[in-house]
Amino acid sequence: MGRPRRDHGQCPAEYLLHLRRLDAFLKHHGLLQTAYTLEMESRVLFEPTRLQMLVTQGKWSEADRYLRCFSALWKDDGDGAAQYTALQGSLNFNAVLAWLACRGEEGGRAAARFKPPSDAFRKADPEAAKLKDIYCSMTSQQARESVNWEEIKLGTIDKMEELLRLGPDLERVPSRGSRRYRRKKVGHKPAHELAYFLVNKRLPRSQKIKHSASV
Repeated sequence: MGRPRRDHGQCPAEYLLHLRRLDAFLKHHGLLQTAYTLEMESRVLFEPTRLQMLVTQGKWSEADRYLRCFSALWKDDGDGAAQYTALQGSLNFNAVLAWLACRGEEGGRAAARFKPPSDAFRKADPEAAKLKDIYCSMTSQQARESVNWEEIKLGTIDKMEELLRLGPDLERVPSRGSRRYRRKKVGHKPAHELAYFLVNKRLPRSQKIKHSASV
């Protein structure tokens, strides 16, 4: 039985980028099995089927956390970034709505704590005002029971499919930082030289390997 996968949750984007670069490095040097193990254990690659499964099961909070893991993929992607924000906002809204609508009277009491949006707020952000109105309506048992979850799931999956359409190459390694400050490329070292460097760096001084051009 294999080891359980790790879920890097709300990890920094830098961590995800390092993992993805390592994955690309392993593939570049033909270490496909090692790359596959990395992908399976660290979830370094975005899996649309996993996100869709969480949505269809109504696990909104888990879906929200999973999508947040990969925010770096759409960070500087224009339309993709906007669609990512829209999908993430929907997941967050649905998670709160599920908490209010599916907990009976407890959810109704929680909904009563939401204050209706002011006229100024409605004018400044009509869409956000609509969402608050929905939260407030969950004080009613009839409203809680009338939530059409199937329609909500389908709408969320539509947003997800649009996000995938805008960013189909999900195995790419995102760029890092400004081009102005990137180091100049000096060519790739052969795999055996990289292996020598990595191993020798970790050995005690007395056990250092003497590097030979014939290695």
